[in-house]
Amino acid sequence: MRTLLPHHFHFALLFATGAAFVGLVLVPCIAAEQGPPTARKATSNSSDVHLLVGKQFGAQGKWKEAEVELRTFKNEYPDSVEAVVLHGEALVEINQPFDAALELQEFLQQNPDSLRAHELYAVLAAGPLRDVNLAIRELEICVKLAPKDFQAWESLGDAYLDQAKTEQAVHAYGEAVRFRPDDPISSASLAHAYAEGGDVTKAAEEFRRANALTNHPGRPAKSIATVEYLWGKYLAEQGEGAEGVAELTKALEFNPKSADAYYWRARAYEKMNDRDHAIGDALKAIELSPGSKEAALFLITQYRKAGDMQNAQKYADLAQRITDTEQAQQTFGRGLRDTLDKAEPLLRQGEFAEAIPLYESIAQHLPTFYEAYFDLGTCYAQTGRLNDAEIALRKYLSFQPVSADGHAALGLVLAEQIKNEGAIAEFSQAIQIDPTLVEARKALANEYLQQGDPKAAVGVLLAVKNVPDAEVETMLAIALGKTGDYSSALVAVNRALAIDPASAQVQQLKQELLSESTGARQH
Repeated sequence: MRTLLPHHFHFALLFATGAAFVGLVLVPCIAAEQGPPTARKATSNSSDVHLLVGKQFGAQGKWKEAEVELRTFKNEYPDSVEAVVLHGEALVEINQPFDAALELQEFLQQNPDSLRAHELYAVLAAGPLRDVNLAIRELEICVKLAPKDFQAWESLGDAYLDQAKTEQAVHAYGEAVRFRPDDPISSASLAHAYAEGGDVTKAAEEFRRANALTNHPGRPAKSIATVEYLWGKYLAEQGEGAEGVAELTKALEFNPKSADAYYWRARAYEKMNDRDHAIGDALKAIELSPGSKEAALFLITQYRKAGDMQNAQKYADLAQRITDTEQAQQTFGRGLRDTLDKAEPLLRQGEFAEAIPLYESIAQHLPTFYEAYFDLGTCYAQTGRLNDAEIALRKYLSFQPVSADGHAALGLVLAEQIKNEGAIAEFSQAIQIDPTLVEARKALANEYLQQGDPKAAVGVLLAVKNVPDAEVETMLAIALGKTGDYSSALVAVNRALAIDPASAQVQQLKQELLSESTGARQH
């Protein structure tokens, strides 16, 4: 199996400038969204600060701190591509790639045309999810959304080549070259695909072109090193050991931590019958990338040829462990994605009891995926399991302490359990975070009325601005009436009738207020 070429994408590119040649990468560099993020709602003026601080932490390599800030930003702007992609990258850096994948999966279900989210999802699929077929599907979407994105075509070529789909790879790399004819990496990648397909003549011709392009003034060192890597790999495959070693050594001078370059230089040394250097480079590849199955398989062969059966068995065991891990990761990731795909439609359709075991499975297998706790809390609440709902929502808020929706949902659950003080605290926190949450204001006002504090209810409801809501006006009229301000109460009830003139309940309330007002004047 061929190693995917990670020479285009670097997870930290959004946080720092000038990413180094990382040996080999997968998808186009994700650029930060331009302009203000789109959002369902902005809940705090501090949102841009969270974004800025998150980026600064990321640039400093403080990924745990970056994840917290970017999670807060994402919570405030849940429909922002930038928020989702940045937070996804931070999750990967703190070794939570499956959380990132599920977040992206949820986001893409509602935003299927988001190019940047598809790109990052493809990176995760080809990497930690171990699902190259999923990566191919995502990259095919990318080139449909951005047919002139040469880097997306190039990355699609990488994925095709990994699956030995050489004809499709040649087409994808050809499109990359068509849209960026002066890019040496695209040209070298096309040459590589030709070679894999057995067309050595076209491969050599395209490699000459790629090498010529690297001589242009101002060409980035990363581009030159990538071409040297691909050219050196090609030479090794063609049996040109000495020439392959020379080119791969140049690539390693640029990035001495490239496990792939060490592996292919080991292959080049093998062609020169230099077993000691071949073994040394293969061991270095495994040191840099402990999951390098190709290097482990290479060492098995070399040690067997040397009669060292103990080390041959050692690396046979390693290769088996790597295979088992890859299969387990693929099964785990696919299982989580399938479970989420089944759970979400059930939640949307109101089939809460059926959704519960699915969300419970997600939370059990991936306890850091906090979104599952919110959905689980919703399902528990809707099926009368209020204590379980409270536990799930508190777990969600332990991850998302500034989630207005989370505090409001917990408040409703506490109110149902007649935990009035707790409900008031949660509703108050929700509207402090997001003053525009009308439903939370209604619920808080209702709690104050239940507690016999109509003045507090009036204060909460009067803060609703420019939102024609008959229920708000009705509750306000009731609260004002309880304070004895019948004149203002009648103004509010008339506003409610203007919104909903057919409401028998509001008409009855008006009559009661008129009667109480008359009685108050007579006394």
